Amino acid sequence: YTVLARKYRPTSFDGLIGQGGTVRILTNAVETGRLAHAFVLTGVRGVGKTTMARIIARVLNCIGEDGISGPTIKPCGVCEHCIAIGQDRHVDVLEMDAASRTGVDDIRELIEGVRYRPTSARYKVYIIDEVHMLSKNAFNALLKTLEEPPEHVKFILATTEIRKIPVTVLSRCQRFDLRRVDEETISNHFMMVAESEGAKISKSAVRLIARAADGSVR
Repeated sequence: YTVLARKYRPTSFDGLIGQGGTVRILTNAVETGRLAHAFVLTGVRGVGKTTMARIIARVLNCIGEDGISGPTIKPCGVCEHCIAIGQDRHVDVLEMDAASRTGVDDIRELIEGVRYRPTSARYKVYIIDEVHMLSKNAFNALLKTLEEPPEHVKFILATTEIRKIPVTVLSRCQRFDLRRVDEETISNHFMMVAESEGAKISKSAVRLIARAADGSVR
């Protein structure tokens, strides 16, 4: 059994609800070949920060069904990189939970690996979740690498507490503020999930759940 939040986690920007502005900016960046080397995603719990980070990793590394395509805003979902990232087992896409690995030694270990080229992907992608939990020394250790990473490396930082991230870190990243998803959009999404699961639920009940969700899809 897979909980619904994981079962219906979007694997492309098309399925990501309520974040049209951010998706448009990223779409233009990919189409013009002007992708930043570091992103910071911020917003309340359950709006899609980790999901978006994984989608960006796919966008950067998808090689298409023909095996030779470049970065694309619509990952194919069938190439080796798309499948491996979707199953959380890609060796070049590294997720780190800063809540449990807060120290400078953890960051030094990460920085050590930055120097090496990707094993098979186009980019080595480091996703650091709950990045605001890093210690002051850990942030300082990350600064130089975050400012001038090798061309084969991309950083994606995710946080619910943007105020706790040093300005020196924020100034080195392209920032995206993910919005709370509005009640109507969440209601429609929940109805779709209920129908897919074969569940019967009234519109008024869905409205109550959507209101209680307070902008969080999870």
